[in-house]
Amino acid sequence: MDNNNQLIKERKPHCEKLSENYTNLLILNSDCWLLVCDLLSCQHILNLSKVSQSIRNLMQYIVLPSKFKKWEISFSRDTISLDDFNFLLSSIYTTVQALRILFLPDRHFELLKSYRFPNVTEFRITLSRPMDETDISNLSNVFPNLRCFSPHGICSKALELFTNLENLTLTGCRNLSKNDFGRILLALNLKSLTLDVFKKVTSLCREELLKFCKIEVLTLNRIELGWITLYDEHNAVTFDNLKVFIITGGLNETTEVDKLFENIHSIVPRAISSIEIANVSADFLYTYLNPQKYYFLNLVKVLKFINIAILDDVFGAPSKYKGLRQLYFFYCHTAMNLDVLSIISNSQELDVISFEQCDMSHIVISKAYINQCLCTRKKPIILNWYSSEKTPDVHCCNKYEHLIKLTNKSQLSSNYDSMTIIFK
Repeated sequence: MDNNNQLIKERKPHCEKLSENYTNLLILNSDCWLLVCDLLSCQHILNLSKVSQSIRNLMQYIVLPSKFKKWEISFSRDTISLDDFNFLLSSIYTTVQALRILFLPDRHFELLKSYRFPNVTEFRITLSRPMDETDISNLSNVFPNLRCFSPHGICSKALELFTNLENLTLTGCRNLSKNDFGRILLALNLKSLTLDVFKKVTSLCREELLKFCKIEVLTLNRIELGWITLYDEHNAVTFDNLKVFIITGGLNETTEVDKLFENIHSIVPRAISSIEIANVSADFLYTYLNPQKYYFLNLVKVLKFINIAILDDVFGAPSKYKGLRQLYFFYCHTAMNLDVLSIISNSQELDVISFEQCDMSHIVISKAYINQCLCTRKKPIILNWYSSEKTPDVHCCNKYEHLIKLTNKSQLSSNYDSMTIIFK
């Protein structure tokens, strides 16, 4: 008994200290809690909410609604019990604006359908099974104001119920039929559409094509490109609203690409601001990067290339692209005979040339080279050379900054699709 009394006596100050710390936690203001919870995972916040009713109320009415305006979770990676999921949804359903939920179990999906999210405008979902028509139909009641949707599974008629939908991604709907796609086009007023679904295409009817050509941001695979390149000068439908056109998947020399390059200004009567090309062969570059054959390339201001060979015949004289002002290479490699300095010296109109994480040999820009090749420039060219290596890949005399400026910045911001064309 004496030993127990002694143990209680020794532990009492420690317990009093813990109690004092717990009381201090409760008097933290909301801003402090928000800062603390920024450092915690979703599961840790849910665990913290079980400490006391006071903290639970704080999490439910202040922290979770503020922290989860945009919420992303994958049930293949994180495990949240049904009770915790219910607590979280009850905390954020009126305030959350964007949801991305992957591999949602059926029981959790049933719980999700019991809520209504009035402020969610962006939603992506995959279940632990393919979605069916009934699932999509139910979600139209759960998310009445959805603007951006990426479903997964079978979806056709039910998508027509999302009357406010503007941005639709159908990449996960592998069984989508052409007839269902046509019905979706007619029912919705889409501004952005991502397909990469069809392995063969047939012509759209006139009404479907008229809705299709009003889209502003369009992502297609090489086969679906046929819907763009079916240009008929006697019955022309132009994509007057198109701002961003993305071709995803493997890209090589095909009839569809030929027609796109031949008729692009007739198909899309807008000036081209920039073109980004990734993961294509040398043959593709030789075939299509030809300003003499495809005049529109002379009007492009910005060219970006990712994971390609920097070929001397294609890039050795960028001045042949008359309107080019910015040239970027990301994760590219040089051909054996390429002289990097020739790109710079032949680029009197370029404002920026950038090599980022490229497999290239070190270069030295000498005073003699600058005086001979850059002295006629009206303003300095910016040479950006970014590498993860500690030793710089380029050396240049600093006293010539009025002719050439060196920078070392990471500017990579690509989605790595095969081709992205941005129109003004």
